[in-house]
Amino acid sequence: MRVSAADDGDQPRRARAVSDLVGFVLVFSLVVSVVAIVSVAGVGTLQDVRAAEQTNNAERAMEVLADNMGDIAHRGAPSRATEISLEDASVRLGDLTYIQIRDPDTGSDPAFLEDQVYRTRPIVYDDGNTELVYVLGAVFREDRRGGTIIEPWSGTFGEDRMLLPVTTVRSADDDAQQIQSSTVLVRASTTTRQVYTAQTDPGISYDHVWVNVSSSRPDLWDRMLSRKPSVSCTQNGPGWTNCSVGYEPEQLYVTETQVAVELGQ
Repeated sequence: MRVSAADDGDQPRRARAVSDLVGFVLVFSLVVSVVAIVSVAGVGTLQDVRAAEQTNNAERAMEVLADNMGDIAHRGAPSRATEISLEDASVRLGDLTYIQIRDPDTGSDPAFLEDQVYRTRPIVYDDGNTELVYVLGAVFREDRRGGTIIEPWSGTFGEDRMLLPVTTVRSADDDAQQIQSSTVLVRASTTTRQVYTAQTDPGISYDHVWVNVSSSRPDLWDRMLSRKPSVSCTQNGPGWTNCSVGYEPEQLYVTETQVAVELGQ
């Protein structure tokens, strides 16, 4: 059988066509695979970035909340409102935190250093992975990596004067409050202000002042109060952080500002 010259020329062309088709399929498959991988990874990364930015925005909002509470507690403002963007997060009033400021060795000292215990509810932002907490003027951040002190408690610890501000938060309607929406408006209004002044009689010596806190975040309280000058802390019992002041303040003041909080839209 004879093969024509035309048939001989078609063989390489067919081989090249098959080769080009295979190459195109391989390149196309590679491009599709790369696009799919980048898309999946990119979407995940974008979601992580979006979630991180949302938490950072909420952290800044909680700092504004702390400043607004400071306006009420320290600068005499009757009320303040703070807006916090939530999206998939929620804001609630948390479990009670207790703080006690006392000197058990003074004998005739005022009652507020004998058995007074202040109660407050933390304001908690929770997105499922991170909690941001306002309590007694401080702001904490907790996530799976641990806890961070964003804003410390503003107490003044000094040998000449010791000033301990206590901002106690309660629910405006006396019920537990929690809200999950696009935004929440935290409305805070002062109800009572009291200034307790410790006696400066030379016969009274404040040589054993304690600041005791019962909280669901004892490690953060321990770390925060231990940074104060000459203050040493230990954790005793479930949730208790007991801190001893290592000097004798000449003057001792405790201010309490009671604030009613309402969560709304």
